[in-house]
Amino acid sequence: MTSGQQTWRIEIINRDDVVDAIGDGLCDDITDLGIRGIEKARYVRLYALQGDLSEQEVDTVAAQLLADPVTQNYRYHQDGSLDAEAGQWRVEVWFRPGVTDAVGDTTMKGVRDLGISGITAAETGRGYIISGRITKEQVDMICRRLLANDVIERYQYYMGV
Repeated sequence: MTSGQQTWRIEIINRDDVVDAIGDGLCDDITDLGIRGIEKARYVRLYALQGDLSEQEVDTVAAQLLADPVTQNYRYHQDGSLDAEAGQWRVEVWFRPGVTDAVGDTTMKGVRDLGISGITAAETGRGYIISGRITKEQVDMICRRLLANDVIERYQYYMGV
């Protein structure tokens, strides 16, 4: 049984025992900006699926289409917040409305190929979980200079509680 039009968020992240090359590279890039205090950065692939989808269907999409079971973990939810621990900065980068999301389009096709027909839209984004002693102003600089292209992307950041 499905529960009507809604948005499901899926997060795909490397397992702790797998190298996170993007996150490690981000730490180096942040240091190159002159920002000190970064302890760790993790990269998260983000998906927002809209439609009449059951929780079981979303789990199927995450497990069979989006995540590599050998190297990645996934979680899905509807509350709209990136999963992170208290004290960690969470950054999300999504395409602006009207910008073509080719991976989102391919995701929709893949979902339909799984036999799931209730999907009406799919968006993709990037998430980053940053640990360390840095200020809000420094996080904003990291977003503007390293993580988002303001012409085609929007970003938001917040501190985990």
